[in-house]
Amino acid sequence: KRYIKLYFTSIKRSMMSRMVYKKNTFIAISAFIFSNICSILSIYFIVNSIPSLNVNGQAWDIWQIGMIYGFAMLPVALDHLFTDELWLVSYRRVVDGSLDPLMLRPAPSLFMVLAETFQPEGFGELIVGITMLVICGLQPSVNLVINFGTILLMVVATIFGAMIITSFKIMIASFAFIMKRSGAILQIIYNFISYTKYPIGIYHQAVRILLTFIFPVALFISFPMEVFLGFATYNPYILSLIIVGVAIILLTISILIWKLCERKYESTGN
Repeated sequence: KRYIKLYFTSIKRSMMSRMVYKKNTFIAISAFIFSNICSILSIYFIVNSIPSLNVNGQAWDIWQIGMIYGFAMLPVALDHLFTDELWLVSYRRVVDGSLDPLMLRPAPSLFMVLAETFQPEGFGELIVGITMLVICGLQPSVNLVINFGTILLMVVATIFGAMIITSFKIMIASFAFIMKRSGAILQIIYNFISYTKYPIGIYHQAVRILLTFIFPVALFISFPMEVFLGFATYNPYILSLIIVGVAIILLTISILIWKLCERKYESTGN
């Protein structure tokens, strides 16, 4: 109860500080929407140049690819809303000493880092992602499999997919305690998400293994969307349990890594 109250107090303070510059916040949200629209247009021009994308004997048209692209934005947006401070830890907070106040507060350092920043720019990604899902899902060529199991799978994949992304961010950010900066590594890992904005079947087997078992972004983006579009017959309940299990395991490991690495933390000095 204490931590829940402390978290929302920190989030409220963060939002108050951001809203001091209302125009800047509006521009930031608009910029995220614009950048994602540009990415969508680039996919449209690529895919529209061919009748359909044949993946393992299944034809994906522009609307079906739009579905997977829009859905991929949802867990990323949730992660962006609540855990963006980890980027600052990876890039500069250890080096410039600005992490010291968070380390000295009477609460776990990871909790204070996550509660330090709330990024409203993530709403831009949510808006674009949901809009794409609605528009593409209403097209005649998109035959969605809609039942309780698939709806549950999509909700689980969104929420616990964000948890999986956050877990990897915590792991890589932890290395900054030792390396001083780990932002470049985090950016490389984060870029793997962009591969799942296309059907995973178009990639080489080695890439599919990487995206499924090493950095399991395909587990909560590609596989659920293939079920939702009727391209795969995975049991949605079992797949949901797997996603939840992987998310809990990775989050636990990431917290342990954070605790181990923070013991090596040395404040900045001249």
